[in-house]
Amino acid sequence: MSLQLEGFHAFITDAASSNGSAAVDEFLSSLAENGCKVTALYEKAPARPGALQNLHSIEGSLTEEAFIESAFVDSRARFGPVNVLVIANAATGLTEGDCPIWETALDTLDLTYRVSFRWIFLVMKHFLRSIRSYQHETKSDLQNLAVVLVESGMADPRHVKRGKYTSGTSGMLHGLVQAVKHDLEYINSKATINVLARVSKPEDVGRAIVTVASHHAIGQFSGEYLSVCIPDNIGQNDTEPAKSAIVEMEPTPTSVSKPLTIQTRHRVRVALSVDFDAISGHLGTGKHPGNNMSDYSAGIFAGKVGALRLLRLFKKLDLADKMTWFIPGHSMETFPGEVKQIVESGCEIGLHGYSHERVRGAYQMTEEQESDVLQKCIKLATQLTGKKPVGYRAPLYQIRETTIPLLEKYGFEYDSSLTHHDSQPYLFPLTLPIQPPDFSKPASTWMHPTPLPSTSSASSPNTNPNNQTPRFSSLIEIPCNWYGEDETPLSYLPHVPNSHGYVDVRVIEQMWKDRFMWLWEHAHEEREDQGGSEQRGTSVQEGEAKGEEKVNDFVFPIVLHPDTSGMAHVIGMVERILRWLKGWGSEVEFWRYEDIAREAKVRAREKEG
Repeated sequence: MSLQLEGFHAFITDAASSNGSAAVDEFLSSLAENGCKVTALYEKAPARPGALQNLHSIEGSLTEEAFIESAFVDSRARFGPVNVLVIANAATGLTEGDCPIWETALDTLDLTYRVSFRWIFLVMKHFLRSIRSYQHETKSDLQNLAVVLVESGMADPRHVKRGKYTSGTSGMLHGLVQAVKHDLEYINSKATINVLARVSKPEDVGRAIVTVASHHAIGQFSGEYLSVCIPDNIGQNDTEPAKSAIVEMEPTPTSVSKPLTIQTRHRVRVALSVDFDAISGHLGTGKHPGNNMSDYSAGIFAGKVGALRLLRLFKKLDLADKMTWFIPGHSMETFPGEVKQIVESGCEIGLHGYSHERVRGAYQMTEEQESDVLQKCIKLATQLTGKKPVGYRAPLYQIRETTIPLLEKYGFEYDSSLTHHDSQPYLFPLTLPIQPPDFSKPASTWMHPTPLPSTSSASSPNTNPNNQTPRFSSLIEIPCNWYGEDETPLSYLPHVPNSHGYVDVRVIEQMWKDRFMWLWEHAHEEREDQGGSEQRGTSVQEGEAKGEEKVNDFVFPIVLHPDTSGMAHVIGMVERILRWLKGWGSEVEFWRYEDIAREAKVRAREKEG
């Protein structure tokens, strides 16, 4: 199996240890095909027979920051920037072995920090600094940027018996891994950091380190504790193809994951969208007697500043023509210059009301007004783009039963306001109005189930003229919900009870990554569920029936607002998450909503026919 590491530069600490020595040998060996350039850190370098052109040995103490800093400078001068950093022995226990916590002296904890943790922090610090400096100078990202930490004592039975995360520096190590992961992603969206927690056979530790270091072998998984099983013929030049290494995720201090097979295929469409509410957000759903110049000023910021910041970001990441902007008519007419630039970027334009109108509770609009608003906004969008819009998102996701026939009447192909499923497009279900119980009446009058559409009618919309049971619309629903958007947690709206505004952007960033990772691993398990199976393509099903790889096929909606994501402290997070998603390679693509909807309709027809 080729790990595609040839020519890269590996920097290995504690190279005299068994783990470090094995790593040095494997990075220089035929497993990496033509081998890597290796910088090896020793307290005292061992004698090696003959000079190795690709090996640079440095002697010194890892307890001295000046030495660590100079080592990275020296290694870059010799072999160029470091692509792979290997921490060969990341200790995860107290220095007094099996001494229980309640009998451990504070001096022991202090010693553990100095001996086992401080030097790892310093190595990480100067590694990140050197990478950031190199990429800033060259204005290019390093390939296969990876950090591998090897837990010491992997083969020691006591390591398992005591539990890896119950004491010592394990908590500090995990925290450092997550912090470095965050900074790595900011510097280089494709970079990874993982901890090698277990190897099936001690003699395979070197090959396991090289495998975890290879993006080609493990993809973009990062921040994980991994166990690796090396098949007997990996790296051999036999006529029989080499088997892939088996990589599984180990439990971490904060999560327990199922084994992860790297052979699973994925097909992900990121549905990136922007709701350009601006001032309109304070006129309709955000209308309040207390609104004042300060509120409207935030809307002007969204239109004149935030929207253009986002547009520049999308262009920089080559995403501007692979996404959808949902624009209220009021924003189209109030910010014509900014909207013109958005249209010229090649994106899709969908509708989002005129003044971000309310349609729930005591309805703000009559049905006639709703029709008038649609006609006005269709005309505005058509004049801007030269074609009629085909997509709609209800302001504040407040859609009602009368909206759907209007969308069908005016030729819309999809809506994006509901979440019957969170990661699969589906035919819009025309459920009957759900009636809450009237507790003034006998219980027998309101104890009844809610009728839902039958999945068997999913591809046959509008087939029930009596309208006695639910049916399906011809519209495709592309899901979205509060957990996939930025504004509610990250914007403070004085008169909206559920707004926050002071949530750390990293909380939202991690929540979105957690959603993505769960779907990446589990989406294929839902292929027989109503929400997933009805919209899956037959080619995927047929492939799995023939015994091919499992395919995780899902959409990943993200809803942004210039009012929120255009702010200086938020847009950096948006860039990080978009770069992170792009870093997954060809299995993750950004699609316009209209393209997702049209594919979903084709799949529904294929299933029917």
